[in-house]
Amino acid sequence: MHRVTKGERLTIAGNLRTMGLGDIVQWLASTQKTGTLIIDGPEFTKKIYFRQGDVVAVASDNPHEFLGHYLLGWGYCTSTDIEAMLKIQDSKTAMLGELAVKNGFVSTEELRTVVTAKTEETLYDLILWDSGDFRFIEGQLPDRAFQEIPLPATSFLFEGHRQRDERLQMIDLVPNTAVVPILIALPEDLEETDLALVTQMDGRGTIEELALSNRRTIFDVLKLVHRCVQSGLMQVHSSEGTATLSDQIAAPWMATERSVMARLERGRFLDALKLINEAQETFAPDPAAHAWASSMFSRIEQALNDEAIEGSDILDLGIELDDLVNLDCDPAEGFVLSRITGVYSIDEVLNLLPGSNLNNRVIIHNLIRRGLIKPRDATSIKRFQKSLS
Repeated sequence: MHRVTKGERLTIAGNLRTMGLGDIVQWLASTQKTGTLIIDGPEFTKKIYFRQGDVVAVASDNPHEFLGHYLLGWGYCTSTDIEAMLKIQDSKTAMLGELAVKNGFVSTEELRTVVTAKTEETLYDLILWDSGDFRFIEGQLPDRAFQEIPLPATSFLFEGHRQRDERLQMIDLVPNTAVVPILIALPEDLEETDLALVTQMDGRGTIEELALSNRRTIFDVLKLVHRCVQSGLMQVHSSEGTATLSDQIAAPWMATERSVMARLERGRFLDALKLINEAQETFAPDPAAHAWASSMFSRIEQALNDEAIEGSDILDLGIELDDLVNLDCDPAEGFVLSRITGVYSIDEVLNLLPGSNLNNRVIIHNLIRRGLIKPRDATSIKRFQKSLS
């Protein structure tokens, strides 16, 4: 979790509903900004790194947009190779791509091709987002060295919006890229590469998975599937329902638990808490559901305790007051923000809030994660007060 610190400058913040990604990126490009644009979406958080107005890299906590996912999907590495490199990466603070080149899995040029594809797919997916809180932290770039792929704003915004428009036209027949295509009859007049691809559409892979394994863009595969479905030569089916049948019979909330744990791992505690509350309400008649919910609440509590946030820390607003009106906050978050004056500590703010302590702690954690509030060590204040007494 990144916190906005004293040395950083939060230049702009808001929600994509009020200021679209294209407008944000064009403003950052025209003013030649250097820093990090952070966008918190409904499920995932993405970061776009700018250097003098150009996009030079992206990061995402969506596992499908990890470099390791691409190295594995493109057939350069096995899952064992990835795991071994990640262990080395943790101990030596080396970049995964650097280790992949060093170990001979890819050449420098091949890595650049993979990183470029990953970067573009992450950006094109982001252009599809209709909502999400954003903030730009001027001057902040990753501490680690990273491979830069300079992309002028116009180079991906035009293509991204073209893809968005075409996807909207395809959505009735192919609702998303997580569907599984099944070939009914072989289309005529296909190029050799497309022919090889459609013959793999046998109901065992999603559009995303097929694109990855064939080193094709997701949009190209989506268009091919849409063309075949439109011609009556292919059908698509949902890939939802990852829980096993035994899971559903014994504990129908197990699929929710997997989603909860995935969000906890990415530091999205508020999203995890909402999922637990929804599942508890859905399965309220079953006493076992309450026991399960209690155990999940304990996991969130432990995750909060593991965070390096002291209850004695003073809370300050991380953005200007004028920017608060552009944020997408629910009433509970708005109430917490109204209590942030730069005077009260986290523990004191919690004592002022109604409702459960866990819910309020999670709200504060989420606001810190989003950079809307920031904790400040109270030690210096106590020393100042002591000098006056």
